[in-house]
Amino acid sequence: MKKIKTCRNETTLVALLFIGIVMVLVAYRIFSFLCEVKAFAWWMILLGAVCLALAIVGFLMAYRAWRRLQYLRDNPGEKE
Repeated sequence: MKKIKTCRNETTLVALLFIGIVMVLVAYRIFSFLCEVKAFAWWMILLGAVCLALAIVGFLMAYRAWRRLQYLRDNPGEKE
């Protein structure tokens, strides 16, 4: 996340924001799949862990990119 803090390219930040949102949506889809399955299996724990990791990383990435975009918007002198 340190690279996001120093990034000045808005296109890259928008791409990271989009990727973060997609990661959260994929995590939601995995979670909804786990809720639909009627029988419990051992691999469901692994999918749940992947779901949690995707949601956390995706949210943090999107949040940091969004905050950096807002900072660059408010401080136009820092753009390249």
